[in-house]
Amino acid sequence: MKKIITLLAFFFVLSTYGQTAMSRTIDVKEGQMDKFIQMAGKKTKMYNGSDADTQFYTWRILTGPNAGKIWRVEVGESLASFDTDPYSSSGGKYWQKNVAPTIANNNVTRTVTWQRAEGASWSPDSPTNDLMRRAIFYTYKESHEQDFWRYRTRLVKALKAAEWPQRVSTLNCASGCDGNWVQVRYHHKNFTGEASDNSNFSQVVEKYNEMYGEDSYEDDSQKLQMSVIENRTRHHQRLPELSSPWN
Repeated sequence: MKKIITLLAFFFVLSTYGQTAMSRTIDVKEGQMDKFIQMAGKKTKMYNGSDADTQFYTWRILTGPNAGKIWRVEVGESLASFDTDPYSSSGGKYWQKNVAPTIANNNVTRTVTWQRAEGASWSPDSPTNDLMRRAIFYTYKESHEQDFWRYRTRLVKALKAAEWPQRVSTLNCASGCDGNWVQVRYHHKNFTGEASDNSNFSQVVEKYNEMYGEDSYEDDSQKLQMSVIENRTRHHQRLPELSSPWN
């Protein structure tokens, strides 16, 4: 019976999704970054306010092979939010006329659709408006799917019990994926804030063990590592001037 309940909880997490996002990696022409920021910022403010059908959030990629490029994410309530032809709208036409010329070979690459896994994400009652993201991209083994998600969902409950002040967002790749691809985004003020947050993580580990048994954090962490084919850590910095209002 316990195994059945665990499996039901596991499948509930995988079937409970919140907002849907579509991400694109943008390579701006050399010497055109200032103009890109100016034009993309105007487009976002004019056409992607909080009352628009979708919102856009923009990050500068700080580390990894795409460092210096732009990561721009369109967010909607569901996949249906992306049914409209993006270039037929007024905002799309403005982008094509004013922003596209600043992009290298009009090169917008690696379009990926993500869905927020609510049962594996944490947002405190009063989240901080942090600009830094430490994004960990996991590819997990199909045969170890339950081990991967057990840790991620239990961790969220431990974060809540520890009253962790920063958001943790888990995004499951829905299209454009490399296998079973998951992105976990930790919110930090900056690199110094990340180091400070990590130094306080022992409080979360303590709550985890209280809730799930002695040494459960270590056991589940090891199973998580065994479930993963690869993981890559990247840092992104949000650019408020190129983004919709942040909730």
